[in-house]
Amino acid sequence: MQRQIAAASNSGRDNSGPQARFAALGCPSGAKQERPAPKAQSETAAAGATTGGNAMLLCVRLSDGYFFPAPKSQFAGSGDLKEMADQCRYICDDPAVDLYTLSDISQETDSMVALDTRKPYTELPAAFRYRDDANFKACDVKRYYQRVAEPRARTVTPTNMTNAIIPLPQAKSDLGSVAAIPESDIEAPGAA
Repeated sequence: MQRQIAAASNSGRDNSGPQARFAALGCPSGAKQERPAPKAQSETAAAGATTGGNAMLLCVRLSDGYFFPAPKSQFAGSGDLKEMADQCRYICDDPAVDLYTLSDISQETDSMVALDTRKPYTELPAAFRYRDDANFKACDVKRYYQRVAEPRARTVTPTNMTNAIIPLPQAKSDLGSVAAIPESDIEAPGAA
């Protein structure tokens, strides 16, 4: 748009109409508009950790460093964090579970940071300890999804089917009773 304004001003035409329209829309007149400087990497990571994009939230069990993606982690907003932490605690059946974020899913997991303290996962005293534990027990994600599915199933499936209206398919028409196409006395061209 700035180029169009400049071209109009150089052409000798009256450009007061477009200038007034741009001013009414809040567009700067004249020179190029300055763009704000990009955010620092740490600011971007902190802001993107809960807004989606490529960020991912992970549940981390503090006792042995075991981690897994939090449910719907890439769709979480900042208002969902407490509920998501509670979901992680339910899945692991352990109150000592925290949320960590990985600012970009293409990064390695050792670069994730705690959401509340912003400390790296590698500074956790139990980081990666689960790998060497002979008695390792994974968190039960399946139990969580079964628990979530139960109320949904109750709302979708009625308990009493006596008054349910179930549409039945209509009977197919008999193809043998289709009316025959009458023959015409007019000969087709080229037929002899």
